[in-house]
Amino acid sequence: MDLLAEHNNRYRFFVEITGIAMKVYNKYHYGLLESAYEAAMKYLLEKEGFKVDRQVFLPI
Repeated sequence: MDLLAEHNNRYRFFVEITGIAMKVYNKYHYGLLESAYEAAMKYLLEKEGFKVDRQVFLPI
């Protein structure tokens, strides 16, 4: 397999996540609370088989 095809296969999930984010934006446009967009993204990502955690605490 060539290098480009390997890269595309490895990072395919970025394309899928971006597509889902665009679906949410196109349906609801602007003006909702961030939590509403977050809930919609979580629902659609889980529906596609992704494991999603919301508002994960990261110590800095």
